[in-house]
Amino acid sequence: MVNTRNSTSHNEQPNHTHTSSPAQNPDNLAQQLSSIASKLNALDALAADGAVLKAQAGPNGSYRGGDPRGWILKAEKYFRYYQTPDESKVEIASMYLEGDALDLFAWISAENNHLYWEELVKILHENYGPAEFQNPDEHLCNIKQTGTVQEYRQEFAKRVARVHDWPDHCLLGVFLSGLKEELKVDVRIHKPKNVFKAQLADREVEADKNEHEERINQQDMAEISFHAILGKTSGTTMKVEGTLEGRKEFGPLHLD
Repeated sequence: MVNTRNSTSHNEQPNHTHTSSPAQNPDNLAQQLSSIASKLNALDALAADGAVLKAQAGPNGSYRGGDPRGWILKAEKYFRYYQTPDESKVEIASMYLEGDALDLFAWISAENNHLYWEELVKILHENYGPAEFQNPDEHLCNIKQTGTVQEYRQEFAKRVARVHDWPDHCLLGVFLSGLKEELKVDVRIHKPKNVFKAQLADREVEADKNEHEERINQQDMAEISFHAILGKTSGTTMKVEGTLEGRKEFGPLHLD
């Protein structure tokens, strides 16, 4: 008997068919690499553009000292636009400090490693800002009325907003001391207990003063000098009584 199964198995060769996957295809691989390279280049270009844009939109360039309000304003606009986290604001701002401002920052940051933006703003105001920022208490004490009562009250409120822990009687004393002399005495007569009462009193005093001056001006305009009209150089004066806006008024009348 001939064993045909064995001979067949020996004579037959296994049939292995090799099929290339898309990933192993050289053309597909080249396309994928090209796509990745293109994306990387686009990311690099985007990062470069962003760096240039940030450099151009930095917080108003460098700051060396002087009135810091403009620089601070632009820095805060920059932080809002780029949604800068609070913990990164001081570090970014410090890169734009130079000269005296940088020396001050180095000194302060050596004492405080966790400086916040609000604290840096306060430090810059106190060291380089106008008088109301450098010494707000002294600035309040030096207030003087130069215009109307309303203007004085507005300026007083603005200065008071920058000081802390002032007792009411001290604020009242400063407010009264800064009033014009012609108002100060009359307001003190009212014996105000606080600044609010003093403000009501000085407004009333100013209104009475303005009304009195207006009445005097109207009386002056009501004076009729007949000798002046006729070109005379002398004349006599008599007092006449009349009604002005429902009130009895007296005024001089010049006669020939």
